[in-house]
Amino acid sequence: MSLGSSNFKIVRGMLQGDLLDFLGYYTYDKANSPEAVQQGERDHLRSDAVPNTPSLYDDPSTRYLLHYFLHDMKEYAGVDLEPTYSYLRVYKNGDVLHMHTDRAECEYSVSLTLKREHGDEIWPLYLHTDQIYQALLEEGDGLIYKGIESLHWREIFKGERLAQVFLHYVKR
Repeated sequence: MSLGSSNFKIVRGMLQGDLLDFLGYYTYDKANSPEAVQQGERDHLRSDAVPNTPSLYDDPSTRYLLHYFLHDMKEYAGVDLEPTYSYLRVYKNGDVLHMHTDRAECEYSVSLTLKREHGDEIWPLYLHTDQIYQALLEEGDGLIYKGIESLHWREIFKGERLAQVFLHYVKR
């Protein structure tokens, strides 16, 4: 199995049930905690990619997801992989993710929607491989793509908030 000619794959229901619920609420709580603000000032919790938006680098809860999905990721990628890091972000109204490619540690990436507010429309993630694609990810859906090769971005977020985890891998 591989990502195919478009170099990406949307996996519906990649994460489900209690684990999805737990991580969604955990991410919301963690991003809004006083600890997160202090940690952000100290440890770059707030990313320059989306200023003033709570982000958590390699949080223990999502670091385990890297290993949880490792076997599946090897199947989707069609190559032997090893995990590099995870990254959480809780987007807020007005956020924009500018067009970019990722750093070398993100050779193969998963963008996984953990939680969105009831009533918020799905916020498209755009991906440019052989053409421009629009990924519409429900809670639990994952987009697997080559982060260092494929330009990706999001237009202005019109919803209230959205919890997203990014899982990154490289060829072994």
